[in-house]
Amino acid sequence: MASVITPRSLLAALLLTSSALGGCSMFRRDTAPKALTVELPVSRADAIRTTTTVFREQGYKLRSTLTSGSQPETEPFRQWDDAEAVFRATITGDTKASRVVLTGSYHRLHLRGVVRDDDEHELHNTNDPIESALWKRLEQLRLAIMLPK
Repeated sequence: MASVITPRSLLAALLLTSSALGGCSMFRRDTAPKALTVELPVSRADAIRTTTTVFREQGYKLRSTLTSGSQPETEPFRQWDDAEAVFRATITGDTKASRVVLTGSYHRLHLRGVVRDDDEHELHNTNDPIESALWKRLEQLRLAIMLPK
């Protein structure tokens, strides 16, 4: 017995396939990098001093918090009139070696910076113009932290 493909069965198969593919996209993991890591051959205390110095030399104001030594965070700053961002560093290590992990987040601004989104976006290395510009600034911090003093 020969099977016949009718337009109706072809349409049903296409709909089933497209919905299955669309459903799989929900489970796809975001693969864009969201942190920059610097391994330093210096003590954790030296890494904290270097990192906070670099933040300040690059023009960022640091918030004063209970964890501002090992987890410095910038005050919110503007990226053009399109975003308000915050950079963070998490510094770990011991007396011989340390690690600095740089991350960031931002809020999109609308109406030339008058209105701010309520949604905070984690910074990723993407092709989005705002994220790309902020990521380059984060890379500049990484490079400055890596430079020997």
